[in-house]
Amino acid sequence: MNRHPNLTRYERDGLALEFNLTDGHARQGQDAAQDEIRCRLPELYLISDQSRQLEAEREFQAAFFELAGQGTAATDPHTLLCTSASLATDLVATFLHRRRLSVSLMQPCFDNLATIMARRRVRMTPLDEEVFAPPRSGAAGTDAVFLVLPNNPTGFVLDRDGFTRLARRCAAEGQILILDWTFRFFSDLDGWDQYAVLRDTGVSYVCIEDTGKTWPTLDLKCSILASSPDLYPEILEVHNDVLLNVSPFVLRLVREYILDSLRRGLDVSVRRPVAVNRALLRETLAGTVLTPVPAPAAVSVEWVRIDDPELDSADVVELLAEQGIGILPGDHFFWAESARGRRHVRFALARDPRMFAALCDRIAAASTLRPVPRRPLVA
Repeated sequence: MNRHPNLTRYERDGLALEFNLTDGHARQGQDAAQDEIRCRLPELYLISDQSRQLEAEREFQAAFFELAGQGTAATDPHTLLCTSASLATDLVATFLHRRRLSVSLMQPCFDNLATIMARRRVRMTPLDEEVFAPPRSGAAGTDAVFLVLPNNPTGFVLDRDGFTRLARRCAAEGQILILDWTFRFFSDLDGWDQYAVLRDTGVSYVCIEDTGKTWPTLDLKCSILASSPDLYPEILEVHNDVLLNVSPFVLRLVREYILDSLRRGLDVSVRRPVAVNRALLRETLAGTVLTPVPAPAAVSVEWVRIDDPELDSADVVELLAEQGIGILPGDHFFWAESARGRRHVRFALARDPRMFAALCDRIAAASTLRPVPRRPLVA
C-alpha cells in the first residue's frame, strides 16, 4: 500500500483489499430484522414516490432525534438535510470562510475535517482533548470551536457537566460552537439532551448529525445540519447553493432502520457486532506489538498503540496490507502535528463478524507483529 497524503486515499486503497477496515462506515451486514427492511425496498420506493418531500423530512427528523434522546431538536425548524456529513462539513467551512472566521479544531480527528477547512481557506488552530479536562472547558483566541463527540478515533466524549461548561464559555466569549455528532449512537449521549443545553446557554452553534456510521444501508444515508436561530439564515443560503433535497427514498429507508432501533434498542440492532468484533480484535492483538487504547465511548473504531520502537504507523499499515488487511495510520489524525500519531493505527469495527473473524485469523498468523526477542546483555 502506498503512503498517501490523506486518510481518504488510504480508504480508497482499502476498497481493493480482501479485508477492508479503513473507513468507519457501517458495513456490519444485516441481521434478520434488518433483512426484512431490505425485502420491502419496492414498497418503500412506491411510498416515497407518492408522498410529499416535507412529510418524509419531518418523519425522518422526528425518528432520528427520538432515538438520539434529543427531544429539543425533534421539531426544530432550524435544520437542513445533506447527502453526507462531509458535504455538511464543507457547508460549515464555506460559512466560516464567508464570515472570515477562525476555528479551533480538535486533534486527533479524521483529517478530512482539516483538509475541508483548509480548502475553504479557514484559519485553524489545533485543539487537544486535554483542554476539556476539568476545570478547563475549551479554547480561547479563535472565533469558533470545532469538536467531534464522541471523537473518531479516540472515543473521547464530554459528559453533561463538561459540555455545559464548554457551551457557557463559548457563549460568554462570543465563539460559535461546531459539533460533529456522527458517532453519537455508539455512546451514552442519548441519556441527556445536548440541544437543550445549547438552547439554554444561548450559544451560537452548528451541529452535524449523520446516519452513515450507524446503519448498514450501503452508504445510502442522510446528514442533518442543525444550527442556532441566529446562524440559520446564512447557513440556509449556503445550503441552497448546492442542494435542494435528500432523496425521499433514502429518508424512508433510513427511517425504517431507525424505527427498528427504537423497537429493539441500539445494543441489539447496531452495537452488538461492533462489541463482538472489538472483543475478538483485542484477544487477537494480545501478545503482539499492537495494544488497544481504552476509550471513554465504544465508538465503532479501535485506536491502537504501536509498542515496537522500530515500527511506525505507516509500517504497520503496510505490513497488514501485505496480509490483505486495510487499516489507517495514526499520524494523519494529528492533522497539525503528524509525529504525535506515528505510534498509532486505527481499525474499523463495523464489519460482518464472520468476515472479521477471518481477518483476525490472518492477523494472528502475521509473525511480523510479534515482539522481537531482545538478546540479553552479556556482563
